[in-house]
Amino acid sequence: MLSVKYLSLQKPELEYEVRIRGVTPASSVEELRKQIVKLSKDFPSEHILESPLEASQDLNGCLEVLTKIQSNLDSADPTIPVLMRTQNMLNHLYNRIARITRSDDVKKEYDEVVKEFDLLTKKFKTLQANKPFSSTAGAGSASSFGSGPAVPELQNVISVTCDRTSADLAKLKFNGTTCVRSFIQRVDEFIKARNIPASKILNYCTEIFQDNALHWYRSVRDKVDSWSELAALLRKDFDQSDYDYRLDTEIRGRTQGERESITIYLSIMDGMFSRLSNPPSEAEKLRILLHNIRPCYASTLAASSTEISTIDSLRSLCRNYETYHSRHSQFQEPPRVTSDTVAPEFAYSRESNKSTNKFNNNTYNKQNYAFNNNYNKGQYSKNTNYNQNQNKAQQQNYVHSVSNTAQNNKQQPYCPRCRSNTHHIRQCQASRDVICFKCGMKDVKTPDCPVCNKNKNKGTKN
Repeated sequence: MLSVKYLSLQKPELEYEVRIRGVTPASSVEELRKQIVKLSKDFPSEHILESPLEASQDLNGCLEVLTKIQSNLDSADPTIPVLMRTQNMLNHLYNRIARITRSDDVKKEYDEVVKEFDLLTKKFKTLQANKPFSSTAGAGSASSFGSGPAVPELQNVISVTCDRTSADLAKLKFNGTTCVRSFIQRVDEFIKARNIPASKILNYCTEIFQDNALHWYRSVRDKVDSWSELAALLRKDFDQSDYDYRLDTEIRGRTQGERESITIYLSIMDGMFSRLSNPPSEAEKLRILLHNIRPCYASTLAASSTEISTIDSLRSLCRNYETYHSRHSQFQEPPRVTSDTVAPEFAYSRESNKSTNKFNNNTYNKQNYAFNNNYNKGQYSKNTNYNQNQNKAQQQNYVHSVSNTAQNNKQQPYCPRCRSNTHHIRQCQASRDVICFKCGMKDVKTPDCPVCNKNKNKGTKN
């Protein structure tokens, strides 16, 4: 399957992409785009190998896409954006044809679609050679759909992208009231991630700054030529005078949360240290961390034979403790032998019977001794009550054991799609075709199944 940028598709193609993923398409393009963005993460194109639509219906849709592609390629001088959208439609059509189940009834229509796709692909490659444009090469390979004519290799599979730098950069807002150091750090990370020239950042400052910060920028923009100069002015004019003192106080009071792993806690503390104008030394950082981590690590750190001289060694020891604690909390006793056990001779032999027999023997001897003494003293009735209480306690323990066994055997996985009891439906790797979960009929859901509803209606009449 080839890469497709769904947001570049038109409404009919979006409806197809949503429908083959088992969801009813929305009425508007905006809602369709929201649907496909979510569905494409759960059901990628390479996981959908067959189309749930009828072959004739699917081929008619392919002809409509071919008409759009032909219209784009027949224009006098197609622009680069038009060529990029066209190849994205070719990728979409390639995947669509590959999913169609070819049969003798639609052989002629199928071969015509593949032939037309072949011709338009060659025409597109000719236009692309005359007007080259930057594109991301895909893993196109020569293949054939069914036993029909071969589809040519797509040497330059376009991943249609758009420059979202300006839109994403505009999300970094600063109005002069929030932390200026956090804002500068976020912009620096954005510049490094997108490899943006510093001069380009200044072009978007009127969109980044808001309210009083925008007034301030308008007054200083003629004095700066780069982002580094602007960042220095931001620190000078918007940074709090006692920021380092207050942040240092917060650092020393920031202890590790109850459900916070050591990795996340150390990462957060490292971020707080980096915000200081003069970060502390490694030894001072380690001293603060040892004081603020949770006390549960104390035994592990005390038992360590190596000296904790770095933050990395602290992280490693605490991670070992978390691993041990996780294994301890998830440990399960060996399973009981059941009728489905394949090799019962290797199953764990519980000592419950031996301990029960030992308990019964000791109880029996004590009861006999007490019975004889009490009988001689005329207290037979008290010993009888004692035996009854013991019997009730044993019966309650037995009922509790049976209840636990039933609870353990209650949760049995079952997948209605492939009708297997080895996994749940969310872990199913079988085909995603629409089927009736009761009788297995394809292309129909259980509430609409004519077979199951027919049987149900007959049972109602009787």
